[in-house]
Amino acid sequence: MEIEIFSLADFAQDNQSKLTIVGTFDSINARQFPVQHASCSIACRLRFADKEAGDHSFKLRLINKEGVEVIRPVEGNIQIGKPEGRELVTINIVVNFNQLQFEKPGRYSFELYIDGEWKSGLPLFLNQQA
Repeated sequence: MEIEIFSLADFAQDNQSKLTIVGTFDSINARQFPVQHASCSIACRLRFADKEAGDHSFKLRLINKEGVEVIRPVEGNIQIGKPEGRELVTINIVVNFNQLQFEKPGRYSFELYIDGEWKSGLPLFLNQQA
C-alpha cells in the first residue's frame, strides 16, 4: 500500500473516484483559546497492489503534542477488489470535520493507521495571534 495523497484542506470530496482538494493548510491562527475551527477535511488517496486485495481497516486520529486524542478516532473498513486488467487499485478516503475545538495553542497531528499500523502523520499548528 502506498499513500499518494494525505492532506488537510478547507474542502475535499470524492466524486466517482476523482479526488477534489481545495485549500490545503497546516496552521490556524487565533486570537484566543479555546477556539473552534468551522470546517476542514482530510483527503487521502491510497494505492493498493493486486496482491493486497481484501479487507483492510483504517483509523484517523487527531492528537495534541502530548499524544492525547482531541476527538474520537474515525475508523472504517475498506474492501480492495482484484483490479481487472490493471495491477493497482486506488481508493479515496475523505473525512469532513465541523466545529473542531482546540483548547490551547501548539502542535497537533492527524495520524493515519492502516490495518492497525501507523502509516503517516500531518502536523497542524495552532498559533496565538497578538
